[in-house]
Amino acid sequence: MSQASLMDVVIVGAGPAGLSTALHLVQADPSWAGRVMVLDKAVHPREKLCGGGITRLGEDVLKGLGLSVEPPHVPVREIRFIFGNQVYAIHDDPVFRVVRRDEFDHWLALQAEGRGVIVRQGEAVKAVTPHADYVEIITEQMTFYPKVVVGADGSRSFVRQALKWDDGQRIARLLEVLTPEVANEREEFCKGVAVFDFSRMLAGLQGYYWDFPSLVEGQPVMNRGVFDSRARPERSRAALKQVLREALAKRNRNLADYGLKGHPLHWFDPHGRFAIPHIILAGDAAGVDPMLGEGISFALAYGEAAAAAIVDAFACQNFGFADYRERILAHPILSQLRLRTIAARIAYRFKSPRLVRWLWQLAPLIVRGMAWYKPDCIPVNDRRLIRVNNEPE
Repeated sequence: MSQASLMDVVIVGAGPAGLSTALHLVQADPSWAGRVMVLDKAVHPREKLCGGGITRLGEDVLKGLGLSVEPPHVPVREIRFIFGNQVYAIHDDPVFRVVRRDEFDHWLALQAEGRGVIVRQGEAVKAVTPHADYVEIITEQMTFYPKVVVGADGSRSFVRQALKWDDGQRIARLLEVLTPEVANEREEFCKGVAVFDFSRMLAGLQGYYWDFPSLVEGQPVMNRGVFDSRARPERSRAALKQVLREALAKRNRNLADYGLKGHPLHWFDPHGRFAIPHIILAGDAAGVDPMLGEGISFALAYGEAAAAAIVDAFACQNFGFADYRERILAHPILSQLRLRTIAARIAYRFKSPRLVRWLWQLAPLIVRGMAWYKPDCIPVNDRRLIRVNNEPE
């Protein structure tokens, strides 16, 4: 019998969702280490465009696996939300940590390999064909016949595309640059401050500009970018490059001086498709948060839900995964994606400047209400949104 036929589960994608799935399987039963394989077309450490924020939600998933955030990171102790002349802040120690995805994903892959998981890197999947009792996976090197395939291969998921498995245009957009900085001259580093600037909502941006303090090979840089959720796809597209250019100019930076990178994000829809017999999706392939574009923490949580579904499927010998959607919606972390999807569709629905400004004035009350209704939605100790500045224009 070939090695390929011995694999019960093949996970496509060695990012946080795929590796979290493997780690949770091995945690459930160490014998899974010999039954699960992770495939990735790239080789770690590989570049990955991402703001890199890991919230308390993600840290909780890692703690459940007996892990803590070991790769280099910058703790953010204050998040500032800006809308025009209105500035609000939320504090904790930390609110989240900023990592580099190449370093974080590489570290997570090493943790999985250290627990016996087979991670095959530099091996792209060429075909995915479901059959009645198994799935045929053809890569550049081998053919596998697992009982279960997990598509954890990002927003551009090959698994989803190969199966012509598309349930709507839920595509957010993201542009990013890295600007070298002198850490002791920037309060973002000295005080641990991250910025989400929603001011361009009135110009049609369904999202925000961000400033995150970060480290690249130990050197301080600001991770700056623009996120456009497109939660309301019927509305006109914002000119992202122009939005980013103007935001950088306000910070005495010239967009032309930096390497510009961008990619799409597939966002979550509670009514979307997450599974068919023998195949499930996880992480960005299943959908990210359309409100803030948060991906890492939810990807880690997807791994927990996917592993539980797989364990139960093998225990019952039922690989239909008919209840996988319900598992996602009932998961203590992933259940927040439904609320964030609703919030994004409401927040980006309105065109009236007066109404949008009024909603921002109510922001502290909205946050308090969310903290009272569902505390986990704001995973910090201090759930107050404090008005920092409200000077008249």
